[in-house]
Amino acid sequence: MLEELWPRPFSIEQRYRYYANARFLERVSREEEARLVAQGCTRELWRTIKPDIVLHADGDWRRSALTLDFKFPCPGTNEPQWKEYGESSAYVGSNQGKIYKEALGGEALIISPRRGLIR
Repeated sequence: MLEELWPRPFSIEQRYRYYANARFLERVSREEEARLVAQGCTRELWRTIKPDIVLHADGDWRRSALTLDFKFPCPGTNEPQWKEYGESSAYVGSNQGKIYKEALGGEALIISPRRGLIR
């Protein structure tokens, strides 16, 4: 169905390694991600982001026309919001939405069952 709505390339749960200081982005293959997790080398995933859906701009996987992240807050009375990156993160002082936009360009939006699309 997504192919019908967005005929250009898109990614679902693609992990990217993003070096903010250099503004450099690379894809992490599903195989590499699985290998690192299986070997207990999750520290190697430290500079990575993994948005739920990226609708790529102009057929270029490095650029996003729109990045979407699904949020299902618990309890249901909580507002859906971007995850804030803490002291142990490569992106300390920022949040997912800002980093998605910085790394991939384009708009970054939250999709929530109770609130719909949120900037």
